Amino acid sequence: MKKNIFQIVGLFLLLPLLAGCNDTDDVAAIFTGKTWKLNYITVDGGHEMFNFWGTDNTARTKSYEELEKSGSYNIVFDGIADGDIINGKIRGTIVKSFALEGSWSANGKDNSFSASVSGNDGGDVLAKNFMEGLKTATSYEGDTNGNLYLIYKGGQQTFRMVFRVVNN
Repeated sequence: MKKNIFQIVGLFLLLPLLAGCNDTDDVAAIFTGKTWKLNYITVDGGHEMFNFWGTDNTARTKSYEELEKSGSYNIVFDGIADGDIINGKIRGTIVKSFALEGSWSANGKDNSFSASVSGNDGGDVLAKNFMEGLKTATSYEGDTNGNLYLIYKGGQQTFRMVFRVVNN
């Protein structure tokens, strides 16, 4: 009898933990308070840079050199969450110190994302695709451990922009 009482009490103690679980992301903790740097853009499910350059190895080399520079391909999200939704400003640097700016929104319940940005791609092939990805991204995946993925359609393919944190 005592064993059954302890089991019942144990179950009641677990109820608050189970009831506290939800499937909503903490969008403010994921996006804000960090500087995000592009790692690469890949076809969804891939793990390497998509070949946006075709056979133009000179343009590819130029893009990779710019990607490796400190301060390029960086974005910062500022915003205020209201429930599951956050809205705010986005700013950053693309290439050759060309700035980007605009607004963004994300929903922690359905992982939707949208951004309206403007900036100069400096004629760089990767920068052009970076800007296009930000403008057309419709969803995100991320966590508070420094992982952020923006997903967008490019023609017939789905692309994933992979970011890492460069500072907090």
